[in-house]
Amino acid sequence: MDAHIRVALDVRPLALEAAGGVGLLISELLDEMPGRGISYIGVSDRPVPPGRIPAEIPVEVLGPGGQRIRWERRVLPQLLTSLRPRPDLYHATWNHGIPDGLSMPSVLTLHDIIPWMVPRMVPWPRPSWLHRWLYRNAVRASTRRAVVIATVSEASRRDITARIPDAAPRTCVVPNARPRWFTTPDPEKVAAFRAAWGHPYWLYLGGFDPRKGLLSLVGAMAAAFPDGGPRLVLAGGANEHRAACESLATALRVRASFPGHVPDEDLPALFAGASLFVYPSYYEGFGIPPLLALAAGTPCITTDGGALPEVVGDAAWVVPAEDPRALAAALRRAVDEPDALRALAAAGPRRAEAFSPEALGERMLRVYERALGRRGESA
Repeated sequence: MDAHIRVALDVRPLALEAAGGVGLLISELLDEMPGRGISYIGVSDRPVPPGRIPAEIPVEVLGPGGQRIRWERRVLPQLLTSLRPRPDLYHATWNHGIPDGLSMPSVLTLHDIIPWMVPRMVPWPRPSWLHRWLYRNAVRASTRRAVVIATVSEASRRDITARIPDAAPRTCVVPNARPRWFTTPDPEKVAAFRAAWGHPYWLYLGGFDPRKGLLSLVGAMAAAFPDGGPRLVLAGGANEHRAACESLATALRVRASFPGHVPDEDLPALFAGASLFVYPSYYEGFGIPPLLALAAGTPCITTDGGALPEVVGDAAWVVPAEDPRALAAALRRAVDEPDALRALAAAGPRRAEAFSPEALGERMLRVYERALGRRGESA
């Protein structure tokens, strides 16, 4: 790199109780990019809890929080204009959020357009028609204003360019990465998880919403094991859909546990303690939980929804999305063919190495340089 680049970075997802995949990407950028000549200043609508951002990276906050699109249109421009020294770039990290009339070039990370592709799978606030319109309008406007659009998979790039053709020349792929903190697990934590749920236990980790296919998973477990089967652990925050999954598991007599949110520092042990990871999502723009399973050497069953086959390659069993019978057959196979599971466990870490933090950092550096006109079309 010839010169230092100062980037204003939207860090709002790190202020949420559960930061999710967007928050993970932001954390990885904050870890990886300063060593490549990038300095960040975070912008947010509310304070970020201590420990989520390195102490040396400043965060400027201007509220009020909430009302996400309204804040992006009305408050964010004031905040970006007030920053001193003036940033070279603004990086919108949360699918939209590039205001009109900025005096600096902007990069947009558009992880996916799932709410556009499969709106029936999204739990829209009411009135749903209004929120769908606001979402699509915000995405269109931000893609129009972005100098470069980074998305996380080839599947997402195809979706974006199909719905927004004029974005195609400016859209590139920067895949998510296995986080550096996802390392060798603490054996005592592994033993504690196995003691709590038994060994083997089967794991799901992620959000609870209709798109994740969890009601189908519970039904498939009941179909595959009518007389009982492995303990199914479904980890993630509580909401109405999780309550529906719990009720169905009780009604179908599926042995299931719902431990709630699991902190990041416990995830290596949670995955290592499981003998199988199941991710039945109907549609994903990437799929970070399956990547973590691969990195942990935990055998994985997932679907062909969106980018999931692109992430797991041949290191997981892939079944058709929204096909409970195929899922039940794969679950049954996991019990009947332990040697096949061991082969998956061996293939997973090799596959996960393709999604390294170093590769993420190098690709994002090229995106920033392209946005500033320093490297043409190389990103």
